[in-house]
Amino acid sequence: MTSSAAGGDLRAVDPRRFTGLLAESPLAYAAMVQSISGFGVYLIDARGNILTWNHGAELQTGLTHDEIVRQPYAALFDDASRAAGLPGQILGFAKYHGHYSDEHWRRRGADGRFQALATLDIVCDTQGTHTGFVEVVRDITADRKREKALYTQATTDTLTGLPNRGHFTEKAEQEIERARRYGDPLSVAMLDVDHFKAVNDNYGHHVGDIALQHVAEVLRQSARKIDIIGRLGGEEFAMVLPRANTQPAIEFCGRTRIALYRSRVDSPAGPLQISASIGVATLSREAPDLPSLLERADKALYKAKRHGRNRVETWLV
Repeated sequence: MTSSAAGGDLRAVDPRRFTGLLAESPLAYAAMVQSISGFGVYLIDARGNILTWNHGAELQTGLTHDEIVRQPYAALFDDASRAAGLPGQILGFAKYHGHYSDEHWRRRGADGRFQALATLDIVCDTQGTHTGFVEVVRDITADRKREKALYTQATTDTLTGLPNRGHFTEKAEQEIERARRYGDPLSVAMLDVDHFKAVNDNYGHHVGDIALQHVAEVLRQSARKIDIIGRLGGEEFAMVLPRANTQPAIEFCGRTRIALYRSRVDSPAGPLQISASIGVATLSREAPDLPSLLERADKALYKAKRHGRNRVETWLV
């Protein structure tokens, strides 16, 4: 056995490369893959009972050979998967189609679980009679965690935890397209913290950062589940308000403005009061996309600034 096979080269254990060996002597295939550590590889009989158990299967599941051999295939799954009938569905699919491959949760030890990439192939003898299955399983929990972390890093504003400008734009455009398709109302709001430069100048950028985190939290608490919130940059935030035409959007933004003004920023400099100006624009024939809605909301925002700050204004032609 080569080092790549022992570690984690799927090609070295792929049952579809060893159909002849599996047909003539399944146990010889099982012996060949016994020492492999990078994958769980084992045989299952036609009734769904586990026949063999390699080193990789023990490492991934925390289950020993004596614990699992002769047990039903369902013993490899967590309670939720068994309750949903997943083991039987997988065996049935593989028997009908000859092959199954997907990601799902598997049992680890007594009460743990891991995310698995599992492939299941039928095993037939030299006469073509179905005699069982061979499964190859790899633990992809760490891979998926890394991918999730990278996705979060790429799409999230690190200071506030809100979607960053790029991710907000992506989600907003999808929601606007949905609203246009179904003829639903939708509004976009832009919020800018009033006199934010003074906060930084008087108390330092650390306090300014705390103030922005506070604003983000007020927005999160005020928003509905369907609303989309993002930080565009600096002290500027944006909101997409699905199923809200101008008046409901103004009312929502008004409540948010009051909630922010009545709250206090808990900072090393002591409790701080901050306010924000908000501009609102509503989806229309003249403003059919995100750039035009943001442009109008931005103009309404600066109208609020000119009229004294700490207020909500809307775009009016």
